[in-house]
Amino acid sequence: MKIDNIIASRTLWRVFLCAIVFTFNFQLSTLNSQEVYPMYYPCRSETGEWGYTDEEGDWAIQPAYDAVLYETNGGMYPVSVKGKWGFVGVSGESLTEVKYDAAVCEIDYVKNKYTAYYAALRQKGKWAFIDVQGRFVTDFKYDEVLIMNGKYIIRVREGKRIRSGFLTEDGKEVWN
Repeated sequence: MKIDNIIASRTLWRVFLCAIVFTFNFQLSTLNSQEVYPMYYPCRSETGEWGYTDEEGDWAIQPAYDAVLYETNGGMYPVSVKGKWGFVGVSGESLTEVKYDAAVCEIDYVKNKYTAYYAALRQKGKWAFIDVQGRFVTDFKYDEVLIMNGKYIIRVREGKRIRSGFLTEDGKEVWN
């Protein structure tokens, strides 16, 4: 009886260790396949406009905005003019129009560089996701979004019921 327990215990440990190694290798390969972007910091100019600076303090995205967010998602930098939000890219080019009610993304910081998949915009109470080129990955259809730890949580209200799920890295919905 004791020998069976020892063998079962060793087998369980082997399965556990294999799962850890697989997960670690998968995460490393995923990280290596993502595009890496420079790190920029919000900064206010002497004239009161906001932009982003690089690590040396030089303007990377010129100050031309009423507000910017620290929560950038490498390659996507949230900017606001007259209370409306949008995103600009690494060199300050427009990724979206600055016409949305809100813009959110998450810092995904790896070894002094950012990696990115999506950010979200809200219009008329509904959220949609965009990719790093500013292309819409989804329509404006989510009542709530949460971007956390590289996960894109989505929720839709259906009467009194709330349907929850997540968006995969290739933009597909998975519902719980």
